[in-house]
Amino acid sequence: MNPARQILFRDVCIFDGRHNGLSESSNVLVRDELIEKISPEAIIAEGATIVEAGDRTLMPGLIDAHVHLDINRDIQDIVLHADRSDLAIRSTVVARDMLMDGWTSVRDVGGSPFGLRRAVDAGLTPGPRIYASGPFISQTSGHGDFGCVCRPNLHLHGRGALDQFEQLGLAHIVDGRDQVLAAVRQNLRSGANLIKVMGGGGGASPFDPIDTTQYTEDEWDAAVEATEDWGTYVTSHIFTPRAIKRAVDAGVKCLEHAFFMDEKTIRMVAEHDIYVVPQAWGMSPELFFSPNLDAGKHDAIRMLQEKFSYLPGMLLDYGVKVGYGSDTLGPPEVSHKCRRYEMHFRAEWFGSRFEALKQATSVSGEILALSGPRNPYSKGPLGVVEEGAYADLLLVDGNPLEDFSLLGAQPQWWEAPAPTDIRSMPVIMKGGVLVKNTLPAC
Repeated sequence: MNPARQILFRDVCIFDGRHNGLSESSNVLVRDELIEKISPEAIIAEGATIVEAGDRTLMPGLIDAHVHLDINRDIQDIVLHADRSDLAIRSTVVARDMLMDGWTSVRDVGGSPFGLRRAVDAGLTPGPRIYASGPFISQTSGHGDFGCVCRPNLHLHGRGALDQFEQLGLAHIVDGRDQVLAAVRQNLRSGANLIKVMGGGGGASPFDPIDTTQYTEDEWDAAVEATEDWGTYVTSHIFTPRAIKRAVDAGVKCLEHAFFMDEKTIRMVAEHDIYVVPQAWGMSPELFFSPNLDAGKHDAIRMLQEKFSYLPGMLLDYGVKVGYGSDTLGPPEVSHKCRRYEMHFRAEWFGSRFEALKQATSVSGEILALSGPRNPYSKGPLGVVEEGAYADLLLVDGNPLEDFSLLGAQPQWWEAPAPTDIRSMPVIMKGGVLVKNTLPAC
């Protein structure tokens, strides 16, 4: 039997992911992939590798609860030119970049990163832990339908796939209870840890205005029933109060985006203990620098940003549990910049670095745990520094509760310089393994 792997962090100030502040100088012992002991007193661990932290901040690895590892080219480029191997290879670059920025876990809510997860878990390629919904489930003309307008829905004729997104494993375009059941079960068969249903319109898809409500009550009930029979949960891309009420009545546990909630809807979401994962950049001034945004939509978007500017404050006032999600798409260098900007602007949007950091650690860790028996990483909690938790840890030069740039956050998006190594993050640990350590050897 191999001896346990032990790593001892000496003299760390801990941000635990839950509380607004740092601990007194402490010591943390990691054994194999879990945190075994935390103490302000000296810890004796014979044979352990020592990391002399020098009162740096030890904090949980970051968690992004809304990513698309496979959607790593511009959408039109995917529709016209991509094949499966192209997206798969690019996804390894995105996964590597995320891990080396301190994102040790992600929730992929639209794509087929199952092979990537197996490769990461086997140590073949670097990357975060991956929780995956599989291809998103969309109705015809829904938010996942990127087919040609002149091409019929081939499902209606019982042959073929609807479009490139289906063929690449990014979406299931299905209508009616039976097709929804089949799509959910196919994703679960592939290894999905949750299911993602497109419950309303969006900005990126060609056929569904953002105010639309998608899927009937019967279709929704089918999706939730089949998912809960597998011991896990449904999350939904969704915006409007009408669509959100339908999804909540069906039993979803999490809402993605949800920007257009009114107070009545927010109260309902809080009463049902539902998580919300918004993307702050969608409400930011940097959005208008995007080369992919039609200039003709700028005025309408500004109006929506102003109209719903109350959202972050009202979510917190009602005690809604808010997770962290970047929803970054496109080429790796573009999504990399967006992730770093999201962290910066989210702290502004919610008015608190602590709130943004809690969302990216303990709250998103709770969202990952919603997968229940379908949780592939169930030995301990994620997103916290506590005894028994996974040893997914970052060591940071300084206090990130006072300075988000220590975590790579940047105040620009499209015009930002190319991302470089985060030198203020000398240590990244995932599952008790030091994947980055630039500190001097002891």
